[in-house]
Amino acid sequence: MSRLALDVAARSDLGRVRSFNEDSFVTDAERGVVAVADGMAEHKGADLAAKLATATLVQSLIAGQNLAPRAATHAAFAAANRAILERARADPTLKGMGTTLALAWFQGDRVSIAHVGDSRVYRWRAGRLERLTTDHSFVQSQLDAGQMTSEEARVSRSRQLVTRVLGAEEQVVPDLGEHEVLPGDVYLLCTDGLHDLVGDGDIASALEVLAPNLDLAASTLIAMANDRGGRDNISVVVVRVDRKREPRRAPEREPQGFFGWFRAKLGS
Repeated sequence: MSRLALDVAARSDLGRVRSFNEDSFVTDAERGVVAVADGMAEHKGADLAAKLATATLVQSLIAGQNLAPRAATHAAFAAANRAILERARADPTLKGMGTTLALAWFQGDRVSIAHVGDSRVYRWRAGRLERLTTDHSFVQSQLDAGQMTSEEARVSRSRQLVTRVLGAEEQVVPDLGEHEVLPGDVYLLCTDGLHDLVGDGDIASALEVLAPNLDLAASTLIAMANDRGGRDNISVVVVRVDRKREPRRAPEREPQGFFGWFRAKLGS
C-alpha cells in the first residue's frame, strides 16, 4: 500500500484576449490521474476535442488498470485520438479539430508522464524546477537543431505551431516517461497559455513560495500570465506529494461489568 498522498489544485482561465476557453483539465486524485489539454481547430470544435481527450483518457485508464502502465497509457492516448477522429467524421463541420494532451499518472511511488503537443509537465523538487516533457513544436525542433536561440524562440511568431496533436492522424504516439515520486515533490501541468508568457524561473519562484498553498499557487500562476498579456487560455494543475497520515488508534475501552469495576479498583 502506498504511503504517499496527493493534494491537487486546478484552475483554467479565459485569458485577456480569447472569447472562448478551449482548454480542458481533469483531476482524479483518488486514482492518481491529472491531465491538461489545449484544443485547436480550423473552424470549430477546439473545446470539444480537448474535452473528449481528457474524458476518454480517464475512462480508458480505468478500463486498463490491470495493464502495465506503459501499455495502459498508450491505449488511453490511442482511445482519445480515435474518439476525436470519429467525432469529426460524424460531423464534417468539426473537420480539423485536434488537441494537445499532457498526463501525470501517479501509482504508488512512481509517476507515468505522457504527452502530445506543447502542454507541459514540470517537477519542483528540493529547490529545483525540471521540465519532464519536450514540446512537439516547430520552435522546439529549431532549438534542438541549433537553428534558433532561446531568446529567439521566446519571441518567435511560429511558437504556436504544434507538430504532434491528437486528432490529426490515425496513429499518434505519445512521449512516455516514468519517474520516482518523493514526499515534497510538486508537479505542475500547464497549457502554453502559461509557459509562453511566464518563464521557468518565475514558475520556480512561485512554486517555491506557494507550494504549501496549492490553491494560491494555481491562482497566482494564472494571474502572472494575465499580467503579461494573457494572450491565450491558461490552464494549470498543481499536485503536491505528501506522506499519508496514519489514522490515530482509538483508546482501548475499559471492560464493562464486574471486571471493569475490579480493574478500576486495582488502579485506584
